[in-house]
This record gives sequence, structure tokens and C-alpha cells, in this order.
Amino acid sequence: MNTRRLLLVFLALLVATLPLLGQGKPKQSLFVNLTSDEVNRATMAITVAHRVLTEKKIPVTIWLNVDGVRLVDKEPIQNMYGDARTPLEKLQAFMFDGGKVMICPMCMKNVGGMKASELPKGVELSEMDIFWTTLFADGVRVLSY
Repeated sequence: MNTRRLLLVFLALLVATLPLLGQGKPKQSLFVNLTSDEVNRATMAITVAHRVLTEKKIPVTIWLNVDGVRLVDKEPIQNMYGDARTPLEKLQAFMFDGGKVMICPMCMKNVGGMKASELPKGVELSEMDIFWTTLFADGVRVLSY
């Protein structure tokens, strides 16, 4: 009889804790706030983001805002970094490998003078619901350049 009770208590505890088994640390992600179009600063931000994505296998979002929106402007001739790639080319490689690039719609219009139709393929407008969800998800780390 005692064995039966012990087994029932064990099964009840097991069933009660099953929902907790899949939980652990929140999933990590990185949110890179890129406010500059200066080639060295932008390249550093994109390179760090790309390495975290590919080497650490952690999801990364780069948010272009303020002057950073100019990095995706196709009009001006962009400076190249030491590896002969522009920041836009680096952003495209980052997106190709699974990174996410969002752009501030207000900055895109007011600072960059761009329209949504002019954005490179893969760059998303960071409407507020998308922005909040990405920035305030559990396990997010923020890095600013």
C-alpha cells in the first residue's frame, strides 16, 4: 500500500512539473542600435552583429536610426572599409546569413530623405509594434553604436 501511495505522489509531482521542464533561461538575442553612418563605426557594429549571429548562433537585429538610416541609401557613393565592401554590402551579407535589419520610419524620411519603396530588399520598417516586440523580448541584450 505504501508503495502505491509513493508511486501516486511521484506521478502527481511529475505531472505538475512537466510544464516547467521546457523552461529555462530565456532565449538570448542581440539588438544593435546603429545611429551612425560613419564607415568605421558602422562597420564595427555590423561586424560584431554578424559574428554574434554566425559564431554564437544568437539571433541578431540591427536597428538603423538617426544617421544610421543612410547606410541603406542607394544614392550616395558609400565609403568602403578595408575589405572593399560598403556598409550596405555588409548589411546585405548579414541579412543573407539570417540577421534582421530594421529601419526607423521617421528617421528614414526625415534624416535620410528616403521612402519605403527605396529600401533594399530585406530591410524592414520598424513600426512600433515590431520595434517593441523585438526590443523588449525576454533575453535581449542591447548594444549601441
